[in-house]
Amino acid sequence: MMCGTKLALVPALLSTWLGGCAHLQVGEDGLSYPQRQARLKAVDAWEMNGRIAINTGESAFQGRFQWHQSAGSIELSIRSPLGAGILQVAGPPEKLTVRARGRTWELSDPEPELSALLGWWLPVRSLNAWLLGFSDPMYSSDEELGPGPALQTLEQRLWRLTYESYQLSEGLLLPRHIDFTHGSLELRVTVDRWRPSS
Repeated sequence: MMCGTKLALVPALLSTWLGGCAHLQVGEDGLSYPQRQARLKAVDAWEMNGRIAINTGESAFQGRFQWHQSAGSIELSIRSPLGAGILQVAGPPEKLTVRARGRTWELSDPEPELSALLGWWLPVRSLNAWLLGFSDPMYSSDEELGPGPALQTLEQRLWRLTYESYQLSEGLLLPRHIDFTHGSLELRVTVDRWRPSS
């Protein structure tokens, strides 16, 4: 059962907010945006790891993340640069288990409950689509395509995403750097690796 205490997951550590970079892509996969979207949706299970930086305007944090997607279920872990666990989220989007600071929460209404724990709005249902470089088809969006063709900017669910660069992963053009903004909150995700998993 969720309690109203915030996790304070963004401690003021000795991190510096990463600056923006030019819109870049490395290589191309020869696919249109809808073709790439269909190919990625057909991958039943995949893994992604990389780095994340968070700036709330009052504090900043950077760390590493691992995301495992399979059969409608996610496993997300975020660790500090020294390897200490900060946050673990697991389960289907409609019922998540959250572990942090030695405590466990079972969320029956995950998006608002997780957002209450974090202290800011996080549309977790849409993250898997956003990380792969396309909008969540369940919600209205404003999209702008760039070279590739690939998503360059996306406005959806009160967030604005800027896809700063892309890379070829397993023969598919996938995001490398993504900037997320929501009010004064800024996140930068750098994807180091993506691959299908068994």
